[in-house]
Amino acid sequence: MVEILVDFWGGCLQMMTPYNLLIILLGSLVGTVVGALPGLGPSAGLALMIPMTFTMNPTAGLALLMGVYMGTMFGGRITSILINTPGDAPAIVTCMDGYPLMCQGRGGFALGISAISSFLGGFFGIAVLIFMAPTIADLVISFGAPEYFMLLLLGLCTIALLAGDSVMKALLMTVIGFIIGLVGCDFVSGYTRFCYAPELLEGIDFVVVIMGMYGIGEVLHNVEHNVHLDLGKPNFKLREYFPTRKELKEVSMPMLRGSLIGTVIGILPAAGGTIATFLAYATEKKLAKDSSRFGKGAPEGLAAPEAANNASVGGALVPLVTMGIPGSGGTAILLGVFIMFGMRPGPLLMVESGDIVWAMIAGLFIANIFLLVSNLVMIPVFVNAIRIVEKHLSVLVLTLCCVGAYALNYSFFNVWLMLIFGLFGYVTKKFKLPTGPLILSVVLASSLESYFRQSLMLSKGSYMIFLTRPVSLAILFIILGTAVFSVVNNQIKKKKKAAGKAAK
Repeated sequence: MVEILVDFWGGCLQMMTPYNLLIILLGSLVGTVVGALPGLGPSAGLALMIPMTFTMNPTAGLALLMGVYMGTMFGGRITSILINTPGDAPAIVTCMDGYPLMCQGRGGFALGISAISSFLGGFFGIAVLIFMAPTIADLVISFGAPEYFMLLLLGLCTIALLAGDSVMKALLMTVIGFIIGLVGCDFVSGYTRFCYAPELLEGIDFVVVIMGMYGIGEVLHNVEHNVHLDLGKPNFKLREYFPTRKELKEVSMPMLRGSLIGTVIGILPAAGGTIATFLAYATEKKLAKDSSRFGKGAPEGLAAPEAANNASVGGALVPLVTMGIPGSGGTAILLGVFIMFGMRPGPLLMVESGDIVWAMIAGLFIANIFLLVSNLVMIPVFVNAIRIVEKHLSVLVLTLCCVGAYALNYSFFNVWLMLIFGLFGYVTKKFKLPTGPLILSVVLASSLESYFRQSLMLSKGSYMIFLTRPVSLAILFIILGTAVFSVVNNQIKKKKKAAGKAAK
């Protein structure tokens, strides 16, 4: 323990130079902007900044990239809350309660709660990375395709909690989501599925789906109903945007649970922040005394997913640092950066390049602090900027979405595809169909299929592989337990409602 603290302090001292601190601050601000833009996320932000590191030493280069990486995780929540347009997949859950708070005139409160949650989640993930990385890495290495399949299936079980009033509607949206997620060329047989245009051979990018469903769909809905945000009078007093002590106390446990879920899920390669945020949201909805508040501006429905999202950063770095295995798209790019700087990713990384790695972790820690301060200070600017452009907000959202869709592969095909999903998003709002199950199944469809096939290849076609492996079996029991608990809990709620009506 003492040796770890000494190494971490050594990394902090390397970063405590004016040049490195300025680099981290610059990276944090750039990352925030990139994360807020629809269609861009951690992977895009890191890829854009890599050319700037070519002339830097490894410590400064990784300092810049750590600032960008953490900044993109902070930035995704801004457009989700302000204009209901998530920058990337993990930010989808932020829309569910963040945007309703904005519509109620509590956008500053939502930004404050989400910034603090993001900071605490990031701090928790970094702490686990510092103190428990080797131990956790030994556990994760035992995971194979069956375990990852069951884990993704567990994530898919949150559909039951995102269903709203109708489970049948949720199942319908799930099936549609799977169809969308499976569009493209089958990687095993080479057959094409639902490919009615050459551009669909590589599948439909989920970013196109979320920008259409949430961004364009919301614009069409607001135009039809002439929706106006309740923003009140212009106000730049910073203290009036901060959550009170009582409000922070109410969301403290959701933040902690979200941080734990985000770190654990982030550690598992290919799981990532998307599953972490959905699981954190589903957990809070299940534990809440009044789950009907969720989707209407529940603070815990905002705090837990944001904490989970940022905690997944520290978690994703655990397999990268200890085993050289990237846990997400962002860490896959960092793996290439390590090689570019002459470092050897793998079990010997901490031995051969320990000073650089500890400096990188220290840079992530400092970036987390910079981002908390800058995001809190900028809350009045964000909220009042929306007030200024409210009359042109629909045009702004439409422009951002079109630019984001085009930037994915510089093709107008994605723009037209996004507009189609925008019309579909409008229909779902019109008929009150839940969009959460669709988005989750789109994100998970490809990975579920891949891990399922790998599992059957390992077992030569036997489904017993999911029951004979201890970790896979344990996750299966958790899935069954969750399903039984959901059914029983729903029956109890129905009986209570019936008893309440009878009493009246």
